[in-house]
Amino acid sequence: MAPSADEDAIRLIETRFNDAWNRHDPADMVESLVEDAQFITVNGAWVRGRAELQTLMERLHAGPFKDSRRETFASEIRFLAPDVAMVHSRFRVSGDVIEDGRAITREGVGIRVVRKQDGRWRTVAVQNTDVVNRRL
Repeated sequence: MAPSADEDAIRLIETRFNDAWNRHDPADMVESLVEDAQFITVNGAWVRGRAELQTLMERLHAGPFKDSRRETFASEIRFLAPDVAMVHSRFRVSGDVIEDGRAITREGVGIRVVRKQDGRWRTVAVQNTDVVNRRL
């Protein structure tokens, strides 16, 4: 079955986020978020609001993420209502500089909650988790 226009629009949020990440453009990274969105980073930082996430991304992309690249290689969308969906994804960040100065590649899983407002899908909440222990 072909994806719906809503599914395509929702997937585009992640694509645009990755594109902005790879350009190191924090203002564009937060473009899809509603003003009071909440975002939990892979390290557990709980960021409240679009402006706070932009400030964090500005700091990180001037530092450890300045040469990093992000890609999403799997995602699944589940509609909770006609105007609300959650997106589970798997992503990879390469070139993340850790405390000892080494650039590493890491994988993560995330969940994004989106809501259609005024005809446009917007991000309401995100939680990302690094995949560290691969034992199931």
